[in-house]
Amino acid sequence: MFEIYKKGQGNTARWIAAGSLLALAALGTYELEDSASGWSWAGGQTLLSVPVSLVIAGMVFVICAVLTGLVVNWPRFVDYLIMSEAELRKVSWPTRGELERQTTVVIITILFFSLVLLVADVLFGFGAGRIYGF
Repeated sequence: MFEIYKKGQGNTARWIAAGSLLALAALGTYELEDSASGWSWAGGQTLLSVPVSLVIAGMVFVICAVLTGLVVNWPRFVDYLIMSEAELRKVSWPTRGELERQTTVVIITILFFSLVLLVADVLFGFGAGRIYGF
């Protein structure tokens, strides 16, 4: 009945997508449980010694988990993940030395432009103060 679409392809991308969606669902249901504990009809109420807010959050998480399973098996999404994983395998990643040099250039460029903006801000502030009499 339940068959995995293109089994064996895009496994890494599928696991990353599923893990990310489940982590998002876990954080969302944690916040939901925290909010639901303050609701007047759910706060303090228990169901078989379990707080109602926890039951609600658990049910929402199970629904999210089922939806995650369906999404990572949805043909259009799976095809996208497979193509993305294939493209990432084609990327030529920089060596450690190249990465360090490129990072240094970026940091120096950011510092230079920050200094230029600081000088411009001070000059315009001084000019505005002279014009408007601050």
